[in-house]
Amino acid sequence: MVEYWDLYDKDRNKLEKVVKRGDYLDDDEYHLVVNAWIKNSKGEFLITQRSANKSHPLMWECTGGSAIKGETSLLAALREVKEELGIDLTNCASTFIGSTLRYYKGCPDILDVWLFNCDIPIDKVKIQEEEVNNVMWASADKIKELYCNNEFEYNAYFKEVVGIKERVYYIGFNANNAICNDNFFSGSITLYPTLEKRNIYFSDKLINDTSSDNFFQKYHDFIYNNAKKLQMEYPETYFICFNEKIRKLCQNMNDINIIRSNDSKILDMLNDKFQTRDMAKKYMPILEYSFLDKQISYEKAKEIVGSSTFVLQEKTGAGGSSTYLVTKEEDMPILNADSQYCLSKYVSNTPLNITLIIYDKDILFLPISAQLILLSNHKFKYVGGDFAYTNNLKEDIIKQINENSLNIAKEIQELGYRGILGIDYILKDGKIYFMEINPRFQASSFLISNALFDKYGINIAKLHYDALIGNNVAPIKINKIDYSFLNCNESEDFKNIKDYKILEKGYFKDNKSSVYRKIFNRSIILENTFEKENK
Repeated sequence: MVEYWDLYDKDRNKLEKVVKRGDYLDDDEYHLVVNAWIKNSKGEFLITQRSANKSHPLMWECTGGSAIKGETSLLAALREVKEELGIDLTNCASTFIGSTLRYYKGCPDILDVWLFNCDIPIDKVKIQEEEVNNVMWASADKIKELYCNNEFEYNAYFKEVVGIKERVYYIGFNANNAICNDNFFSGSITLYPTLEKRNIYFSDKLINDTSSDNFFQKYHDFIYNNAKKLQMEYPETYFICFNEKIRKLCQNMNDINIIRSNDSKILDMLNDKFQTRDMAKKYMPILEYSFLDKQISYEKAKEIVGSSTFVLQEKTGAGGSSTYLVTKEEDMPILNADSQYCLSKYVSNTPLNITLIIYDKDILFLPISAQLILLSNHKFKYVGGDFAYTNNLKEDIIKQINENSLNIAKEIQELGYRGILGIDYILKDGKIYFMEINPRFQASSFLISNALFDKYGINIAKLHYDALIGNNVAPIKINKIDYSFLNCNESEDFKNIKDYKILEKGYFKDNKSSVYRKIFNRSIILENTFEKENK
C-alpha cells in the first residue's frame, strides 16, 4: 500500500506538497514522525525490539513511525501503536513531551514525542511481525542497561522520558576554548576560575610552577576529591577530559566515572605531522618537504628547497607555535637537537580547516572555515577563523575537501579514534593540499557549537561525548555559518578591524593566557595581513 506524507517547513508550516514514502525530499522539506512512549503504573515502559529485517536490526526502542497525509501527530502516534502492538490508547492519558528537527539526507523530519499512561497485560499485545521482533515492559534501569550496551536506540527526549538524569562535568586547566559552557556541561573542574556555571576552580591566582611534579600531585588530589564529592551526591555524574595532560593525570582514578577517551598512542600518531602526511598522501597531494633532525645552515636549507624563502615546522605543535617562516639567515631558528623538523618551500596559500565527528559507524561533516593566520616574530600564528569566506568556495574545492576528508577519516576511524577531529588543508591554484590533523577541539569549535545550538539545541561537546560513549550519529546538518572571529588578549588587538561583538565566555582577565573573541558577521580574511593566496 502506497503511503503519502504531508510536508512542512522548518517552522512547521504545512507546504502545498504531498509526497510518496521514499521520494527524495529537499533540505528544507520535512515530514512528520512520531515516537510513542507507553508507561504503566509501576513506572515501567513498553518497549519493542526492531525486526531483524529493518535498519538497526534487533535494537530496542519505543514505538514510532511516520505520520500519513492528513494526520496530526497525536493521531499518528495512536495509529502506529495500534498497528504495531494491537493496542488502542485512545482513552489513555497522553502528554506531549517535545518536538525536534532532524536532518537525514533526502528525508529530513520533524519528530514529535508523546507519552501515554496505560496498564496493559503483556499477553494482550499483538505485534506486527514485519516491524517488531519482541516486546517487554522494562524499568528505567533496564532501559539504561540496554542503552549502555548499545542495544537501545537513542532518540530525542529519550533520557527525559525515562528519567535518566546524567550530569557531565568538564575537567581541564581552563575553558578558554569556550567548549565548557552552559549548553551541555553541568559544570566544570578547572585550574583557574571561568565564567561558566558550577565552576569549581583550584586557584584565582596565577601559579608559577604548573609544570612541576608537586603542582600536578596537588591538582590531581583537587580533581579527585571534588569529583568524588560530586559523584557521591549525584551517582549519575560523569566526567570528561579533553586535554592529554589532564587525561593522564586522571587515568588511575578508577572509582570516578570518567568517560573513556582515545588511546594515547592514537593521539600521538595523529599529532605527528610526519606520520599523518604519510597517511594522507595515499589520497591527495601534499607539498614537497624534507625531514631535518639536526641544525643546518640557512644556505644548506635554501639548497634543499631551492628557494630563499621556506617554512620550518616541528613534528608536533598547534596554533602555529612551532611553524617558522625563514626569509633570511637571521630568521633561522636554533633547532632543538631532540626534535625533528619539516622543511618545505613557502608558497602563498589560503589555509582551510574542516571539523568532523567520528562515530563507531558514521562520520559527521561540519562547516569549513578559512584559518586566519598572522605572521608574528617569524612564526605563523593562528589567530582566528573565517566561516563566512568559505561559504563562497567553488563547488569543486568543497568536493575535494569532502572526498579527501572522508578517506582520511575512515582510516582514522578504523584505528579506533572517536570524537571531534579537525583536518587542515591549504588551497593553492584551485587545488587542495593536506597539511595536518587536529585530534581535539579547535578554536573555531565554539562558532560551530553556537550554530548547532541555534538550529538544533545541541552543543558540539555533546556530539563529541556521544561519539566517545558509542551513541549513534546525530542527524544534523549545518549548511553555513556567516561569521568570523579573532582571538584577543588585549582590547587593542586588531583594532583596525571594525564592527564586532565581544564574547568573553570562559575569559579570566587575570590569566594572561586567556583569550576572548571578537566576532564579526562577515568575512574578514581580506581586511588584514592574514595569510591567503596571492591572486
